[in-house]
Amino acid sequence: MAIESKEDRPSKSNVDLSTGESFDNGDIEQVGTATLYTYVLVFCIAVGGFLFGYDTGVISGALQPLQEDFNIVKTVDRELVVGGTTFGAIFGGFFTGLPLIMISCLVFIAGALLLALPKSYGVLLFGRLVVGVGVGMSSMLVPVYISEVSPKQIRGRLTTLNTLVVTFGQVIAYVINIAFANVPDGWRYMFGLAGIPALFQLCVMPFLPESPRRLVIAGKEDQAKRSLRRIYGQSVSEKFLDAEIASIAEEVELTRSSSYKDFRQRKNYYPLFVACILQAAQQLSGFNTAMYYAATILRMAGFRDHQNSTTVAIIVSATNMVFTAVAVGLIDRVGRRRMLVVTILIMIAGLIALGGTFAAQQGFITKQDMCEGYTTHCARCVNDDLCGWSISQDKCMPLAVLGDDLFVSPTGCPTKSNDKAITGVLLTFLIVYVAGYALGLGYAPWVMQSEIFPIALRGKGNGIATATNWICNLVISITYLSMINAMTAAGTFWFYAGISLIFWVLIFFFVPETSGRSLEEMNVIFQKK
Repeated sequence: MAIESKEDRPSKSNVDLSTGESFDNGDIEQVGTATLYTYVLVFCIAVGGFLFGYDTGVISGALQPLQEDFNIVKTVDRELVVGGTTFGAIFGGFFTGLPLIMISCLVFIAGALLLALPKSYGVLLFGRLVVGVGVGMSSMLVPVYISEVSPKQIRGRLTTLNTLVVTFGQVIAYVINIAFANVPDGWRYMFGLAGIPALFQLCVMPFLPESPRRLVIAGKEDQAKRSLRRIYGQSVSEKFLDAEIASIAEEVELTRSSSYKDFRQRKNYYPLFVACILQAAQQLSGFNTAMYYAATILRMAGFRDHQNSTTVAIIVSATNMVFTAVAVGLIDRVGRRRMLVVTILIMIAGLIALGGTFAAQQGFITKQDMCEGYTTHCARCVNDDLCGWSISQDKCMPLAVLGDDLFVSPTGCPTKSNDKAITGVLLTFLIVYVAGYALGLGYAPWVMQSEIFPIALRGKGNGIATATNWICNLVISITYLSMINAMTAAGTFWFYAGISLIFWVLIFFFVPETSGRSLEEMNVIFQKK
């Protein structure tokens, strides 16, 4: 079922504001008809969403070889490589406008080159920051442009397409990771290939028009009307196009007349509070640890070989993509709030089970200064990049002194009878956790965010909420490895479960249902809160 925002739903009557003449939808029966031109526009612009997904997902498989090639020993240095893109995205999200989509293409290409050719850690980190700026720009520009060039009755469907394209980009990133996992300097290809779709988009963007909204803002209403004609084809009347232009102009004027001070009013700050709570919950539940560190998590689970951990890690991105598609089909019928309330509980259960599985496998031993500190706990020992298991002494020792005495096996440890069972349980609950996220927090916050703000404050409210998302994303991405060292893997996942439970309580008591309600109805609800 397509997701439609409130303004997507056609009203029963319309007014030509230039003449004052009213007319009903009988004059514009094919309001939802889109031309081939529209779909080509959406396809070309959605490449930005693909790049968003690819550049955020590719680090999972590239992190391990980067550690080896650049001798990245410090935990904080690894976290900065992962979090660099998120940090850049915070700043990239401030930009809007079609010309900036072309600039984002140049940013993606520059970032791909910097990441494919670095000879030092500093250049590598700078490349991640540059790519992050492109990711932030795409996260803001692509859905806005798609919504502005889409016919009313399929606007929700086409905007939703961008969400699916992002998850598809993450899946392709994992496929590329697998393809180059054992290739010398394979990580250079992983990063560099991102430049190809960016180059394609850069070549086609000069031939794409500005959206009707942007043309109206620039005072080019005749061009805006011609653009609308190409979007809707010949199936709509001139009166409909005039009314659309008038509606866009009215919305633009409303937006210009608003300010951030308007959020002081209860009817405005409450939806902002709700949107920020939802976006914070999406990130602080820890999901992007599974996306950014999937191969690392699976190495901890016993898949010591880089090829194996990268191959199995595709389960994370594939599960996310499949269940995001399921969420798109269910969310209107089930309801946004109900989906969140149920699926966050599923996530919490998955996180608790993941923590329990890691506790059974590795115990509660934090990172030790000396390998001997891991004593006879092999599973925890081999997760320290400086340590390995001694064959002769049957204990943890520094890799530098082991030589031929290093125990070699797929897990790095002597086989135990419950190894396969633990690994199977861990994978199962990782899938449960990711599926729960994709069904609820992965998708619902973006849908609800588009439905709760007054038109005049929608852009400003969405900007604040999206900034909240990226800031929380950064917090998670640059603290995960440090938390594992300080709290153990089990403690870290249980910590995320506790945070998710807090957000579940906030959502249960403070977040209203938005499905099937108009902006006017939402306004009444927020005034009563």
